[in-house]
Amino acid sequence: MANTYRFAFLIQYRYSFYIYLLLLALVLTAIMIVLAIKHYKQLKKATGNHYKAFPESHLELNALLNSLNDIIFECNEDKVCLNAWFNKSNSYVVDIKTFIGKTPTDVLGGKRAAKFNHALDYVIKHRKPTSIEFASVFGTDRFFLAKLAPVFDSEGNYLSRISASVSDISEQKKYADALKQNELLLLEAQHISRIGNWWYDFKSNDSYWSASLFSILGTTTLPNGINKYNYYISLVHPDDVESYTQYLANITTSPVKQHEHRLITPNGDLKYIKVVTGDLLLDSDGNIVRVHGIIQDVTEARLAEKAVKIGRTELVEAQTIAKIGNWNWDTSLKIIKWSDEIANTAELSQQFAGQYSIIKLLLKHTHQHDRFILQHFLKSVSTINNYTCVFRIVTSSGKIKYVSIIVGKLITREDGSIKKIVGTLQDITDRKQAEIDFKLSESKYKLVLETIKLAALSVDKNGTITFCNHHLANLLGYDQDQIIGKNWTDFIPSSQKEVIAGWLTDNAVKPQYINPVICRSGEQRIISWQNTVVHDEYGQIKETTSIGEDITDQQKATEALIYAKELAEKASEFKSEFLSIMSHEIRTPMNAVIGTTNLLLSEDPKPEQLEYLNILKFSGENLLAIINDILDYNKIEAGKLELNDVLFDIHSLAQKIRKSFSPKALEKQLEIELIIDKAIPQFVLGDQMRLSQILNNLIGNAVKFTHKGKIAFSMDKESVDETQVTIKFTIADTGIGIAEKNLKMIFDPFMQESQFINSHTGGTGLGLAITKRLIELHKSNIYVISELDKGTQFTFSLSYMLPEKKDIEPAKDDSTTLNLYGMNILIVDDNKMNLFIASKFLKKWQANVDEALDGSIAVNMVNNKIYDVIIMDLQMPVMDGFEASRIIKALYPDLPIIALTADAMPETYNKALEAGMSDYLTKPFIPGMFFEKISKYYKPRV
Repeated sequence: MANTYRFAFLIQYRYSFYIYLLLLALVLTAIMIVLAIKHYKQLKKATGNHYKAFPESHLELNALLNSLNDIIFECNEDKVCLNAWFNKSNSYVVDIKTFIGKTPTDVLGGKRAAKFNHALDYVIKHRKPTSIEFASVFGTDRFFLAKLAPVFDSEGNYLSRISASVSDISEQKKYADALKQNELLLLEAQHISRIGNWWYDFKSNDSYWSASLFSILGTTTLPNGINKYNYYISLVHPDDVESYTQYLANITTSPVKQHEHRLITPNGDLKYIKVVTGDLLLDSDGNIVRVHGIIQDVTEARLAEKAVKIGRTELVEAQTIAKIGNWNWDTSLKIIKWSDEIANTAELSQQFAGQYSIIKLLLKHTHQHDRFILQHFLKSVSTINNYTCVFRIVTSSGKIKYVSIIVGKLITREDGSIKKIVGTLQDITDRKQAEIDFKLSESKYKLVLETIKLAALSVDKNGTITFCNHHLANLLGYDQDQIIGKNWTDFIPSSQKEVIAGWLTDNAVKPQYINPVICRSGEQRIISWQNTVVHDEYGQIKETTSIGEDITDQQKATEALIYAKELAEKASEFKSEFLSIMSHEIRTPMNAVIGTTNLLLSEDPKPEQLEYLNILKFSGENLLAIINDILDYNKIEAGKLELNDVLFDIHSLAQKIRKSFSPKALEKQLEIELIIDKAIPQFVLGDQMRLSQILNNLIGNAVKFTHKGKIAFSMDKESVDETQVTIKFTIADTGIGIAEKNLKMIFDPFMQESQFINSHTGGTGLGLAITKRLIELHKSNIYVISELDKGTQFTFSLSYMLPEKKDIEPAKDDSTTLNLYGMNILIVDDNKMNLFIASKFLKKWQANVDEALDGSIAVNMVNNKIYDVIIMDLQMPVMDGFEASRIIKALYPDLPIIALTADAMPETYNKALEAGMSDYLTKPFIPGMFFEKISKYYKPRV
């Protein structure tokens, strides 16, 4: 029982304990729930605040990003892009999100990503910022700047992150390039306008000159031991030093900001200089610190002003001759100013010039029936551009004159209104009278035309014939009623129908037209039409009336003329070809004669041999000059012959010409007397060759036509000053003379005084014709006095410029000093005599010479040996010089080739240059010139 009770008690106690534990658990659970609810409320409240703040921060971040054009990347040390921030409203060539989670190499490829990988490596290694500039890697024309930097926290700890900000700098680059270009343009503008800038510092006594200022002064640096101020003063023209130093002394106090003076550069050039001072730079106490300014080379402007002054004088003279005066009209002041020539034309007094009453004065003297023309001119200022009018005036003496007013220039204000009008007034009375006479004769001509049968035709807008005259009907071979009512295109060849019909369709008939018409017989006649169109009220063609002239015969004549012209052109081509061949064939043996003479002269001949050789050389060269002029007579006829100015000894020239004719004169027992006025300077500037030719022709004729007595050759001074001398040449003989009736024709080409003279003395008859043309080229004339059996005298005067003393050097023989030592030269010529002469001279000058007989051989030799220069003939068998030069130049473009040819025609010279030749020399050559051409390419051997 007791055990039972104890068991029951234990059971009850255990249940109570369990209940207690359960209650305790429930209490604890309740407490936990209460606390959880409390925390939940707090958390909910806090979370609500955060959620409320997050959109605001998000909006601020978006606003910040949208205000920027940069793209910001964040990547780790593996170069993987973790984040990217950018303005989503912008458009990009590539989707920026493509980079997230990838490396630059993944997106761009190894080659394009290399620059970015190097920059990332630098930041990771050094943990320092860097930047790179790059062009778009996606093919656009944009430029970018990437700034890369390591990312640190607030305590300065490196977070193993790299940020990269990418900016579009295309506009900045464009502005930077533009700025650089503007700087270059400024420098170029200074150079073009000849301006240099300078400054002077009063505290440091330092100064600055720009490079362009040095250039203006004609130097690059200052001489040693002299400052800029003293150096500049040394260049100022002596007459301007005082005024310029005074200007500099007052530069800080005088209101005058500029000064002009002359200076002489180190090279001796005279220049006009303008100095302009800028504003003074002051310190805080008002003391002058620095002055700056510019100088400008105004030489051209000042010389132009002088030329303008001279030009004005010449203009006044020209206006007087042409009866042209100038005027200008100030429209605001209503003042007209005119030149003296206008006053002379109208016989008006200049006392009213510049006064308003001058307009009334003009109207007063204008013909009463023409005043409306001048009034319209005066009222139409706003539409006066390119205005021309003609009216009559009545002069003070009652003469009626026609004058022409032309508006030459309009000067406008900023608002476009006309400020001043400039123009001319010309007396055209003579021309107008000629026009009146012409119109009278034209009226008479039209009356005559009415009696001449011309084709007349009228058609309507559809081309239907409404009228034709008898002449057209007869021309076509029909009666008039058979033509009227038909379409005009029925009488036009099919090739022309669309053209004629198109006129009517397009409402545009040509005023003049030439077309064939088909006659009844099938023959086609060519008609030249003058068309007149009548339009209806809508501007459409109503009727066309045409007057036509049968020009079939003229057309045939024109075709014949064209054919004749073509034949003449072919003949001209044949003539040029003939002259070219003749030049080549004559010059080749002349090269041997003159070349051999020059070789003998270079061999130190005996004195008596030297005299003969000099005469031979002089005569040969003059003979060549005469041959040249004969061959180029077509050039003289065309007016294409030009004179050359060279320095020569005119006394020596006269002596040489006399000596060259002495042997012939001695054969005929004649004396050639030479008298030279001592007042004639020894050296002059002119065309020695042309003077030689003139004198050779005249003295040669004198010797030829004189059988006893003498020839007198004199040179007399007509005038002389510091720059020019005029010499009168006289050649007189005691020969057979010329009949008075033949004096006028002796200067005609291919003419001689008589057939007797021609048959007994020979000659082409060109000598005096060429002489006359050459003297006329010198702007002079030749005069002749002659009497049969008593003799002839020719006189002419020529003017020559005088050289400066420094240009006169005594003649010297450079043959012993000429040196081409070690130069490798190839001579190409099919004429062995030419090869011999050229080689002799080159070897005398110590050159190494090889020879080739045609162009093909020359090409092979050039491929096997290095040459410094090639002397190339042009006309050769197998391969000519042109083809050889083209081949050699293609292989060795820097190898100089000099043409040495007997062909002196201009077209051959041009052809040689086109083939690649570097220079051109004609045979026979002058040794000095031959050496000069080759020595350009000589490089001395060490």
